Amino acid sequence: MYWPRLLALALTIACAVMYVGNLALFTIALIMVLITWIYWNRYPTPLSLLIIALTSLAAWPMGLPLVVLSTVLLDRSLRLGNDKPWWFYLTSIMTSALIALLLQKPYIALYLATPGVYIALMTMFSIARFYTVRITLTPDRELSITAGSIINYRLTITTRPRLRALIRITMPRSIKITPNTLRIDGEAILNASARYRLGGVKRPRIRLTLTDELGLISTTRVVIHPEITVIPRARAALEVARGLLAQASATGGEDVREIREYVPGDPVRRIHWKKSAKVRRLVIKLLEWRGSIGPMLVLTYTTNPEALDRIGEFMVYATAEAVTRQSIIELHLLGRDGNLETYSVSRTNYFEIMNKALGKLESLGVELLGGTDAANIFDTIKYAVWLRIKDIPREALLIVGQGVFVKPLCEAVSNAICISV
Repeated sequence: MYWPRLLALALTIACAVMYVGNLALFTIALIMVLITWIYWNRYPTPLSLLIIALTSLAAWPMGLPLVVLSTVLLDRSLRLGNDKPWWFYLTSIMTSALIALLLQKPYIALYLATPGVYIALMTMFSIARFYTVRITLTPDRELSITAGSIINYRLTITTRPRLRALIRITMPRSIKITPNTLRIDGEAILNASARYRLGGVKRPRIRLTLTDELGLISTTRVVIHPEITVIPRARAALEVARGLLAQASATGGEDVREIREYVPGDPVRRIHWKKSAKVRRLVIKLLEWRGSIGPMLVLTYTTNPEALDRIGEFMVYATAEAVTRQSIIELHLLGRDGNLETYSVSRTNYFEIMNKALGKLESLGVELLGGTDAANIFDTIKYAVWLRIKDIPREALLIVGQGVFVKPLCEAVSNAICISV
């Protein structure tokens, strides 16, 4: 934009012409013409302030239109980029006006007060707009994902009434956006991605830092992100199992294999490399056994909710795979108190038992500190497990649970297949 520079040059030249009779002011005006020509693109705001000071020395009333034009010039230079707050400009300008008044130069004080009043009015106007504007966030799709997976979407920011400002957006860790700083003119569009480790309905709080076009005032607004429905892994697995069982029924119980897209956190050993190369994206095997599947022992307790969800997911997939290959699979649920519940799972009662089994899972909400268990919680649990595992046939036993609990069992049961999630 060239016209602010041309305006700055025109004002300094006009001052030089007006100050021909005063050698000192004439020399200063000529120097200002040279400095403005060379450095305007690098320092527009400081030069605008100097031009205001230069035009304020003009005689009354010829200086008034020059000061008004200088104020317009200051406005344009601030819009080009400003990192100073409103009080910096207001204090410096009004202090100069006060000094002029004390020196009995009322017309100079009036000239200097003009840009000061403008800065004050623009600041109050921006504050009023920032605190009254309505900000809404609208996604381009329904936000529903499975825990652990990533959803990409576009988020539209709308302001009513229309607002022009610079916005800096601070998102929670689970949501990433690009860009996180942008200029809005009533509406702006962001690219966003969200990933949550646990299920639930998420409505995260988003912090927006609004800066007016002049860069004079900034304020922070907090808005609520549109609702994100995060389906627990186990519940999503039930829907996949429903299709798996339906397919098995349609094919008369033939061998059925299922895959799903890889998500961060899945074990690398479960990646189906051949299928991944064919579809050109990473996919994992839900389950893949040869022959029948033996009894399954599920340790229903974990140290954290995420591990709990993964155990439920694996249990649902494993039993669904099993009942498509054989008529019944024995499912043993072992609680942290040593209580053992046994179910015979078939296609007819699969969903009923799975809902019961998922209800038995629990998170202890504990963690190992420094590799030790000071409260001996884990030792108590392991002892209860040993009391009950002797009642389960060991041959081809499938043990499923969190690694810290599964490991000691697997070391003792040589024939068992151990799944640590």
